[in-house]
Amino acid sequence: MAGHQRPLFVLYGASMTQFSFELGGWGAALADLYQRKADILLRGFMRWNTRRALELMQEMFPKNLPTQPSLVVVFFGANDAAVPLKHFSEAGQAVPLEEFKENLKKIALYLKSLSDKTRVILTTAPPIHEEMRDKHCRRIMGERAVGKLDRTNENARKYAAACREAAGETGVGVVDLWTSIQQSSPNWGPECLT
Repeated sequence: MAGHQRPLFVLYGASMTQFSFELGGWGAALADLYQRKADILLRGFMRWNTRRALELMQEMFPKNLPTQPSLVVVFFGANDAAVPLKHFSEAGQAVPLEEFKENLKKIALYLKSLSDKTRVILTTAPPIHEEMRDKHCRRIMGERAVGKLDRTNENARKYAAACREAAGETGVGVVDLWTSIQQSSPNWGPECLT
């Protein structure tokens, strides 16, 4: 049918978004669920944080496009909440909590301004299973990582709360992964996280 255009859903985030189209990933599941109903566009970038996302917002989502997204799922926070330890190569990803919240608000408001039909959902970062994260850090850093987690569940909790607050203050939706994953099972770490 000439001129028919499906709604456009954009997934905008860091590595958990970038890899969402892997087998069993949430982006792949969304594309399957909405097949023939909506087009799913992936905009996931490993190692990005809200600071980087905000810097390139207008490039990623130009206001002058004839078709704007119907939905944008924003999924940042895990890198922002990193513990700034100088011996980890990812130390530059950390963004202070208040700046993170303000960045999310700016991102949400900009995306809402794209069109009257654009809806935005902020997604909190998932919880950190510290025992699993410690094993991961030791694989990467060896003995230099002992007792020095680059991610903690307490820090993830604070950033998840800031994400929920940003959603409330800007009138956008929110998916609270930090809470829902931990409530899903007593063995949530190995069952829900890689």
